[in-house]
Amino acid sequence: MRLEISPEKCTGCQACVVFCSLKQEGEVNPELARIHVWEDHSEISFLPITCAICDDKPCVEVCPEQGAISVNNLGAVVIDESLCTGCSKCVDACQIGAIQLHLLPGRGKLGKAVVLKCDLCDGDPWCVKVCQPGAITIRDDDGGQVTHDKLLTKLGKIPERQIRSPKIKTAESTKEDFPYQGYAGKYLRVDLSSGEIKTLPLPVEWVENYLGGNGIGVKILWDEVPAAVDPLESDNKLIVSAGPLCGSPVPNSGRVEFIAKSPLTNIYGDSNAGGHFGPELKHAGYDLIIFEGRSPKPVYLYLIDEKIEIRSAEHIWGLGTFETENQLRDETNQPDLKTAIIGPAGENLVRYAGIQVTSRRSAARSGLGAVMGSKNLKAIAIRGTKSLQVADPERTLEVTLKHHLAIRENEFFPGASKFGTPGIVALMDYMGRFPTQNHRYGSFENFDEISADTLHEQHFIRDISCYSCPVGCDKVYAVKEGEFAGSLSTSVEYETLNSLGARVCNANLPSIIKANEICDDLGIDTISVGSAIAFAMELAEKKILSTEDCDGLELVWGNYHTMLQLLERIAYRKGYLGDLLAEGAARAAKRLGKGAERYAMHVKGQDIPSQDGRAQQSMGLAHATSSRGADHLKAFPVADETGYPGGAGARYGEDKLPELVDPLETKYKAFLVKDGEDYGAIVDSSGNCKSGGTFVMLEIYWQEQCDAINAITGLSLSVEELKRIGERIYNLQRCYNALHGIDKSDDVLPWRMTKVPSPSGNAKGSVCHLSEMLEEYYTLRDWNTETGLPNERKLQYLGIDEVFNQLKDAIETGEPQELRSRLGWARPYDGEVVDPL
Repeated sequence: MRLEISPEKCTGCQACVVFCSLKQEGEVNPELARIHVWEDHSEISFLPITCAICDDKPCVEVCPEQGAISVNNLGAVVIDESLCTGCSKCVDACQIGAIQLHLLPGRGKLGKAVVLKCDLCDGDPWCVKVCQPGAITIRDDDGGQVTHDKLLTKLGKIPERQIRSPKIKTAESTKEDFPYQGYAGKYLRVDLSSGEIKTLPLPVEWVENYLGGNGIGVKILWDEVPAAVDPLESDNKLIVSAGPLCGSPVPNSGRVEFIAKSPLTNIYGDSNAGGHFGPELKHAGYDLIIFEGRSPKPVYLYLIDEKIEIRSAEHIWGLGTFETENQLRDETNQPDLKTAIIGPAGENLVRYAGIQVTSRRSAARSGLGAVMGSKNLKAIAIRGTKSLQVADPERTLEVTLKHHLAIRENEFFPGASKFGTPGIVALMDYMGRFPTQNHRYGSFENFDEISADTLHEQHFIRDISCYSCPVGCDKVYAVKEGEFAGSLSTSVEYETLNSLGARVCNANLPSIIKANEICDDLGIDTISVGSAIAFAMELAEKKILSTEDCDGLELVWGNYHTMLQLLERIAYRKGYLGDLLAEGAARAAKRLGKGAERYAMHVKGQDIPSQDGRAQQSMGLAHATSSRGADHLKAFPVADETGYPGGAGARYGEDKLPELVDPLETKYKAFLVKDGEDYGAIVDSSGNCKSGGTFVMLEIYWQEQCDAINAITGLSLSVEELKRIGERIYNLQRCYNALHGIDKSDDVLPWRMTKVPSPSGNAKGSVCHLSEMLEEYYTLRDWNTETGLPNERKLQYLGIDEVFNQLKDAIETGEPQELRSRLGWARPYDGEVVDPL
């Protein structure tokens, strides 16, 4: 028996590594796994390395301790820890690096060190169980030498290959004296003004009341960032927060949250990203970082376990995110470094600048890259080698494997895994929910030219995954010929295909791939930049923007050359138009006047993403009530997006069918949105992804989430207690916005959504019936239906009655209304119908 490695199938999800370390060591630590995954950063490809059971087995031959290394009945080479002296001769003998020496107190014959390698888990290897793509399989033949040689050849071709030190000192845990597992138990406060760095114990009350992620983030904002603070001033704080499931074996558990007051909306802002940065923060020994102040010069934070330094970034200021990450890996001699980086857009304070995290994932919404830029913080670079403890290792293995398999067996899994989010382009176009020409239409006549099928057939290279993700919805795409030949991009999402495609009437798919690559390198939110460009094209059409205003660019629908030029001009604030659009459509509309606000498609200052509330009533409500401005992911109502009666009935109750899954029906949509916001707050605060089993596939709901949190942390939460935490988080976000004057009058949609019947697809003739859903929504939330704000009774129930008193006192001073006048964006136009199409 042996393991067969198929590198071409590996997506880099690290599930094999995570489960191996938990099964073998009872804790999660990639350094202690018997399998490792190399990444070729130049090709964005991956190579799992473990014992191939080669023919000559030099590790056995060179061992000086008789019986310390032997071959068992399965044919696996195994280590007898009690005899291992840690001499490392076997490590040196293994050409592919499948054996590693660890300096671990109490381990090995001498109690100082031990070598670790794969022993095939008594014939039931967990790496095989959890490897969805089939990159690791079991074979009963004697082809181990062939596999060994193949791995050795591939290793030699990795440009960044640096053999890991055979002597890796691994900390026993990150738990310290913290009462709950799954947490590192510590956080950092980094004062960029003074250079002071404090390592502090994680407050237990934060965990018990807000869980982690953006739950703890909004608590810090409420306590420490007054409403009067300008988002681009030094008094704003940037919180980088990973929840208790981040870095665990739970599927889709690689999400990390960035929280700050948003420079785009001037209210609560957050953004999250997948990839591998969040888990690395946990393995470095920290649950979150709070950045305060402003550095006098560009810097980056370098964090390697207990080694924490603020280093100069003057030599990388101005570079794109790709080159910056490569340079940081080179200069720190850390090929496995995980980073969060801003590009030129963040440096130039573009109000919708994003943050790029390893590997090429974007925390794009709310403009938090501009917050980093305002603090002269170019990057956060992390390498962690510590273990994460779990409260109940066996229960954790049971629960998390169950969740992995449930996702893989879901009926939507094959399409989601093959195509990722682009897989819904055709369905959304049919529904009339594919915004076209700045939301005039809901269908794009050339949608098939930018569809998932076309993208996959013409440009697909390979699948890649975020941490512990069985779905692998991310892909590497390349343009192989034509004008944009050589363009290489990942994460070409549904949102990007719409915002840089249909929304500007662009059917040239290679140009969208190129644009996505540019946005990732410059650090720009593709949703907001596409919205800004579509807004500008309509203003040019309406003569609100003059020829002179357009800086010599031809702003006509479908002109992708103009679109590509504008990306750079916006990132560097070049010219009148580049600087104007860098403010975002809503702010640009206020600056311009002349009726421009009619064509800014936003809610609370943030651009509406790639949905149309006329075609999906629940999504219209979700856009209006989202705590960070127009957003699909806060409530993420998908049950009526896909018409998924089986999953919806099992999750929400058969009594709510068929209305709940009918996108044009308003009944139960307030319930769907309210529940989604509360559950979504838990998902965001725990470190899960919404594109896996929690929302898209409807497999992991309150009880399943509770099971995972309890097994890993030992919190012993009931479903009702977890629901209360979710409600508490969302209500506090609403209250923070209320300090800025946000109330019911801001829960609105632009006129095109509520007053102009859709001309498109299945939604033809429909408008979004927002008012009737809002009233039910406020009632379900037990909010004041006159103001749309949480009342005293609700906040007392949630255990945050002091928040009500603070909010009441603020309102009595008149400060929220004064601050509301300074939000900086034009209110969404909802007046009389003008120019329906």
